Amino acid sequence: MTSTSLPLVAPQIQLFPPPHRILFESLNDRSTRDAWNVYKDANKHRCEFEEVDAAKINSIDDFAPWMSQWMTFVPSQAHVRIRVLMVWHAHFLTAACQQMLRRSLELRSFRCRIWFHIEEATMQPAIVSRCICTIMSVFKHMPQIHGDLDDSLWKDPHACEKGMIKNAH
Repeated sequence: MTSTSLPLVAPQIQLFPPPHRILFESLNDRSTRDAWNVYKDANKHRCEFEEVDAAKINSIDDFAPWMSQWMTFVPSQAHVRIRVLMVWHAHFLTAACQQMLRRSLELRSFRCRIWFHIEEATMQPAIVSRCICTIMSVFKHMPQIHGDLDDSLWKDPHACEKGMIKNAH
């Protein structure tokens, strides 16, 4: 999964009904968690939401039975059309779990939708091809720089270090 194949979008996720998604946020889950909570609040009247952390349940022995049980449940209320599962830290899932998930995406996708939060691009291509992939913004705000920015350290570190030593004496 390369960054050129994934579109950059704002954390607002507006699509409904929610398709299978991969929410990629490098080394963090802050923006994804905010967007997930906003989406849950906006669609709580027509979706049922569930979460599982793959950092805790990631083996085929633990995750597969839980997943198959989740997929067989019917919504708790008659007006709920779609059930959405957020798999936090899905990059921790074993290869066998990911293979089982790929098959699950093909079988019951009309009622059960799965969203994956990943911090590393290690999902199987067969799963990625069945999902809408989104790169979440890692910046909460743009930094404000006051004063002059000296970039000599990046351009020539050796000369910069010699200048600092010279100025210290």
